[in-house]
Amino acid sequence: MLIDEERRQAILAPIDNSVGIDGREDEGAAGNLLREIRSQRKAIVRLEQTAAMTDDDLVLPDGAWDWEALAENSIEYLSDHGKDLEPMTVLIEAAARHDGLGDLAAAMALLADLVEAYWDQGLYPAEDEDGVETRFQPLSGLSGGSTDKDGALIQPVRKLVIARTGGGDLRHLDKIRADAAMTASQGLSGDQKSARIEEASELYREIEAHARHLPGEVLTRAAALAGAAEQGWRRAIGFISERTKPQFPGASRLTDELRAMREWLEGMAPTVAAAAEAPGDELASPGEPGAAAPAAAGGGFVAGKITRREDALKAIGAAADYFQLNEPLSPLGVTLREVDRRARMSLHDLLSELIPDDSARRDFYWRSGIKPPAEDDNNNGGY
Repeated sequence: MLIDEERRQAILAPIDNSVGIDGREDEGAAGNLLREIRSQRKAIVRLEQTAAMTDDDLVLPDGAWDWEALAENSIEYLSDHGKDLEPMTVLIEAAARHDGLGDLAAAMALLADLVEAYWDQGLYPAEDEDGVETRFQPLSGLSGGSTDKDGALIQPVRKLVIARTGGGDLRHLDKIRADAAMTASQGLSGDQKSARIEEASELYREIEAHARHLPGEVLTRAAALAGAAEQGWRRAIGFISERTKPQFPGASRLTDELRAMREWLEGMAPTVAAAAEAPGDELASPGEPGAAAPAAAGGGFVAGKITRREDALKAIGAAADYFQLNEPLSPLGVTLREVDRRARMSLHDLLSELIPDDSARRDFYWRSGIKPPAEDDNNNGGY
C-alpha cells in the first residue's frame, strides 16, 4: 500500500502549526525538493509518452526516479516542508500507476482530507496575479481543465489494472476502445463498417472472457474502490468550489472518467456473479457448450417467442437500459431508446416529426394515399 495510515497521518499533521513553507519561494531544502519532483515527474511522463508511441517498454536512465520514488519524495515534502496541491497531485499520479484502485482510492481520500484541513489556512499554491485559479490549477491539470486535451490522470486511470486473470489484465481502457470502435462504425458503410463492428465485438469478447474468470466479489470490491476514488475527488472539488465560485477547478473530465469506470464495474459484477452460479458455466468460455450467453447472464431474461407488441417494446427498452448502463459511449443505447419512443407514437405524430415541413408532409399523404389527420384536412381544404 503506497499510502498507509502512518504516512496519511504524517501528511495531514500541521507543520509548525501551519501549512509550512512555499517551496516556490524557497532556496533551501524545500525549494530544492519541489523543483526536483517537478523535473523528475516531467522526465518520466515524457519517457512514458515516447514508449507509448513506439510500443516499447519504459526504460529509465541512470539517476531517474520511477513513480514509487516520486511518491516517496512527494510524501516527504508534504510531511516535512509544506501542504501543497502540486506534490499531492504527483502522489495521486503515482498511486494510479502503483497497485490498482486501492491506492487510487486512498490517494483521493487523502486529497479530500488535505483540502478540507488546510484550504482555508492557505494550502499552496498561493493565489497570484492570475487569481484564485492558481490555487487549484494542479487539480485542473489532473482532469484537463477547459482545453480539449486530456488531463494528466485520464490515461493512467484508463490503463490502471483493475484485476488480473490468467488471460490478461482487466482495464477500463479496453472498454473505451471497444466503445470507440463501435461508435466509429456508425459513420461507415460496407466492409469498413463490418470491420469496425468486428473489432469492437472482439474487444467486448475479450473483456467478457477476463471478467468471467474473476469471482463476483472481486468486481464488486473494484466497483466500491472506484466509487471511493470518485467520492474523494468530488469531495475535494466540491469543498474548493464552494469557496472559489464563480471560479471552479476544471474537474469534470476526471469526474466523468471515474463515474464511468464505477458504473461499468457495477454493471458487470452481478452479471459475472450470475454466470458463476449457473451450472456448468464456471470454466466455459463464450461459444463453448455450457457457456452463458451475455443476455442470459443477467439473470432476468429468458429468450423466447414474442407474441405481443408491448412485450417487444419492453424488450427494446430493456436492451436500451443495458447498453446505456454498461456501454455509455456506445450509440446502441440511445438508438434503441429512440426506436422505442418512435414505436409508441401515432403514425401522424411520427410523420410530423420525420417530415416537419407542412407542404412536404401534405404531398406525402397525397402520394401515399394515407388519410391525413383531421386538423390537416380542416386547415388545408381536404383531399
